[in-house]
Amino acid sequence: MRMESAEPIKSQSTTSSRRLAAVMCANIIDHSGRSKPGDVGNIDRTANSIDLFKSLIGDYGGAIANVSDRRILALFDSAEAALRFSVQVQKEFRDQAAWSEDSPTQLRIGLNLGEVVIHDDEVLGHCVPAAEMLLDAAEPNMTLVTAAIRRGAREVAGVTVRPFGQLGSKDISEQTEIFVVEASDENGGVPVGVVHEATPPEPFRNPSVAVLALANLSGDPSNDHLCNGIAEDIIDNLSRFRSLMVIARNSAFRFNLNSQSAHDVQRRLGVRYILGGSLRRADRRLRIAVELIDAETAGVLWSDRFSVTIDELFDVQDEIAGAVAARLSVQIDMVEQRQRSYYPRDMRAHGLVLRGQHLILQFNKVSNLHARRLFEEASELAPDYSRAHSSMSRTHNLDWRYSWSAAPLDSLQLALNLARRSTELDRFDARGFAEVGYALLYKRRHLESLAGYAKAIALNPNDSDIIAEYADALVYAGQPAKSVELLEKAMRLNPYYPDWYLWYLAGAYNHLGRPGDVISTVQRMRNPAEGRRLLAANFALLGMMKEASAEAAEVLRLHPGFSVSEWRQRPPYRDDKLLDRYVDALRRAGLPD
Repeated sequence: MRMESAEPIKSQSTTSSRRLAAVMCANIIDHSGRSKPGDVGNIDRTANSIDLFKSLIGDYGGAIANVSDRRILALFDSAEAALRFSVQVQKEFRDQAAWSEDSPTQLRIGLNLGEVVIHDDEVLGHCVPAAEMLLDAAEPNMTLVTAAIRRGAREVAGVTVRPFGQLGSKDISEQTEIFVVEASDENGGVPVGVVHEATPPEPFRNPSVAVLALANLSGDPSNDHLCNGIAEDIIDNLSRFRSLMVIARNSAFRFNLNSQSAHDVQRRLGVRYILGGSLRRADRRLRIAVELIDAETAGVLWSDRFSVTIDELFDVQDEIAGAVAARLSVQIDMVEQRQRSYYPRDMRAHGLVLRGQHLILQFNKVSNLHARRLFEEASELAPDYSRAHSSMSRTHNLDWRYSWSAAPLDSLQLALNLARRSTELDRFDARGFAEVGYALLYKRRHLESLAGYAKAIALNPNDSDIIAEYADALVYAGQPAKSVELLEKAMRLNPYYPDWYLWYLAGAYNHLGRPGDVISTVQRMRNPAEGRRLLAANFALLGMMKEASAEAAEVLRLHPGFSVSEWRQRPPYRDDKLLDRYVDALRRAGLPD
């Protein structure tokens, strides 16, 4: 196969190079598996799909060698990288189909590992036709791999590999066993990340509700994402009513009424009411059934059915939220009635943002870049969509925070610019104002940061993540006691809270000079990696030098090249004396300057 000159894989003219590579052959097909050369819409969708494929593959360490009609040849340096990309790109194509009114575009993928020769921009080697053979054997939305790929990627999280059978071919002389690769969803749609296991909470005093993910009755797994997205939007709509307590998505989505009773959900989440439902889809038409349940009696307080097209979905979500609020006798003032964030006309843009927001929660460089590609595509489809801009802002802020960017200060400024643009586009989108607060915090403009967060919480008083981030900003601004109070509220709204809530709480205790509480809080984290600095410093403050030294060693193992002087530039403390105390404790623990 000859390589495209515009793509990154190139060799010097009339020279050859040899290397071990994971070879990917991919085929973009329409929903029926048949090519439609004369269909202009289909040609556009194919071109857009190829563009998405190209924009993502480099972030995962791959490079395209050739694109011929609907077929793509790509190379990766490792089986692990190829497998990670194949799982994510398959998920992208499947999820994007749920939000599109067009016929879905699907992928078939074949992966093989072996030696390739790149000669005059052409990729040669027996492993290339072997990967093509796997491609031809794959069904739509399927990835087939050889045993060599399986052996080279045993430690890839979130992936299951099962036998597919045997394919006879001279191109795979010894590796006749073929495997199918699938994404494993152990969390049932809950965002990836380490989550604290909650103890049964005290019931809320105010009216409280948990909105569960809709049950997918369509028989098509691609609609799982749509079911979750509809429930997420209903949660957002209900969350703006300050007299109603609304459980956060990643806690509520851990439950369903098919396997758990209403009373069990009430016991685990502390809510009085549950909103559940189901979705059936036939092409562009959606049939949504919902019911509001009193968790104490298991009685149905209200139910309704809606038959709509996908572009009418936002109106239905607003109607459901209003009906739930009315049935719960929630007092809604005129300001809350007028608040409604701008929704894009193109539902694909909304779907792209939801998909990207889940990727951000993986907190790694590749997923962050992947999410940014989706947000950028959403902003191209809907230039005035505020949420696309605020979401892009977060990716650039994470680039700064974790030093993923070659120009960190530029990333931080871009994060602020995008966040401000988001608030200009939609003055009712809480997330945009929260992103302004987040960016200004790391620019050490504390009062402006707190004002951004205060505006965000006024717009959405039930968003537990915004509350937790606001609490962290208060620590750096010198208000740790209020921070602890807000973090306790965030944990109540999100009983299955992620580890970073505890990390922020430990930071508040650190500011308050309570080293014992810092240590016990970090030790409650499932994965205390980001809390190791706090442990090292606070063990040192207690004079427990053996423990402090052990934690310092863990910091260096997790972050080779860590230095106290460089790290000191990151925490945006308003009071340098507090930062100096923290830095001095890190040095006493044995971390290098």
